[in-house]
Amino acid sequence: MRLQNIARMASAVLTVSSLWISQAEAKQAPTNKAEFCAMTTQDYRDLLMKKENHLAFVNEGGIGGQGVCWWHSMFTRNATYLAIYRPELPRPTRSEARQIIEDISANRGVVDIPGFRNLEEFSAAHRDQIQASLDAGQIVDGGILFGWVRGVTGNHEVHPQQLENMMNDLYSEVRSGRVAYQMLQIEGIMAHAWLVVDMERDGDGYILKVLDSNYRDVYKVYYKRGMKQLLDYDSVPYTSRNAVDYQGYKNAKASFCKRGMTAKDIRDQRSNR
Repeated sequence: MRLQNIARMASAVLTVSSLWISQAEAKQAPTNKAEFCAMTTQDYRDLLMKKENHLAFVNEGGIGGQGVCWWHSMFTRNATYLAIYRPELPRPTRSEARQIIEDISANRGVVDIPGFRNLEEFSAAHRDQIQASLDAGQIVDGGILFGWVRGVTGNHEVHPQQLENMMNDLYSEVRSGRVAYQMLQIEGIMAHAWLVVDMERDGDGYILKVLDSNYRDVYKVYYKRGMKQLLDYDSVPYTSRNAVDYQGYKNAKASFCKRGMTAKDIRDQRSNR
């Protein structure tokens, strides 16, 4: 869902406009095998706290110009867990970049991105190709495979106890080290998506740190016990895709890292110190 379509939702705009999170100590993206294999669950969250590790453009395009927020968020999370940047190498051709983009979109395994230092740089240079991939993902997953049903089967308002249980489950998920992908059910058939990068207790509620494809920075979302919906987008968040995506990340990293360091990997590590 595009930003202009929800600008009228004053509560969401108010929350977002004043609560941007500092990026001062955020981690740099890995630039060699050793750095990638040493990444911890906290490191992935730290990456997403910095704008240079986000896509260089916000949610746009899609069917009827309504945006591709689900696929924008999925691509960002996949790249965070799968990409190694190799700024010392020549940049990819358009056909090579297209293959990198498709591999990230499909969660196919670890990918080298030569010629760039981070996702922001890569996506700025290949914005049109990434947007085309996100648009295609919406058509296939959101249309042909009826993936859109995932976004319209929940309620935009629930009993306070149900929402409290959902937020408790989300807290357990996020504190276990996972960046949670969530579908936000809004009144009617509209659904949005964001990534919950981190989460902390706050009195009788929680503070969520979310990366929303409608914005370029992580911001805070507040939940208090007794709420029937979040103020942001007047929505109820439903966690989705975590088990299958994280198994893919885990398998890809294990397969890639168990092969050990080659002489080339060692040279790469030394050259980037």
